[in-house]
Amino acid sequence: MDTPPTLRNVERLAGAGGLIFVATLVVQNALRANAPGLDASPTAVMPYFAHPSAAALVPLGLFPIGMLGLFAFVAAIWALADTDECRWWASLGVLGTASIAALFAVVNITEIVLVSKAEQLADAPAVVAALWTLHAAAFGLDLAAIAIALIGLSRTSAAMRLVPHWIATVALLGAVCLLTPAVFSLALTSNAAWMAPALVGFAVWIVFVAMASISLVRRRPIQRGSVHGAERDGGYASARPARKLQQSA
Repeated sequence: MDTPPTLRNVERLAGAGGLIFVATLVVQNALRANAPGLDASPTAVMPYFAHPSAAALVPLGLFPIGMLGLFAFVAAIWALADTDECRWWASLGVLGTASIAALFAVVNITEIVLVSKAEQLADAPAVVAALWTLHAAAFGLDLAAIAIALIGLSRTSAAMRLVPHWIATVALLGAVCLLTPAVFSLALTSNAAWMAPALVGFAVWIVFVAMASISLVRRRPIQRGSVHGAERDGGYASARPARKLQQSA
């Protein structure tokens, strides 16, 4: 049975939301390349926020846009889950996504406070140190939330043939890379080197969301009985129209 037009519009909207999230995430991380490390001292933190540039301000504005896109993407994955097992994994992904939004909101709130109250905090290094430790701790715990969302959403997407099945396997490895520094969030606040494994997990997270989003935008409806054809197509439905066989008289 073909997908109703209204559902296809929702899928395309959700796919666009996922791509918007990926774009904002890439831009935010690029702009924050020269930001103070998670283990930075108050003397390194305050100059960055006391005279904020676009690199400090733009990511704060992109955060709500990115979250809107991510929520649209995740809501579609959950709504499309059509078996009890898929729905369970999708629900895990939803819980992880909600935790991402909450914890990364703390990260952004901390930066907003540092920017807006930079003049008052200039003479209060202890307060700055406490705020930056909160910033680092929230960021570290957010890695665990990303790992949970990655596992749940990737398994659901693979089961629905939105992404190839190998993505779910790679996602497990990425989740381990994210969970490792998250478990040691306390150490992360004083030694940013713990972030190194998370970079691999971040890359897997971005690739997964991008691939699933593109599939939502481009995929064509497939019948339940055409599983083998979908597997031959790499594990997800292709957007290429079926070729019409023409026979000459």
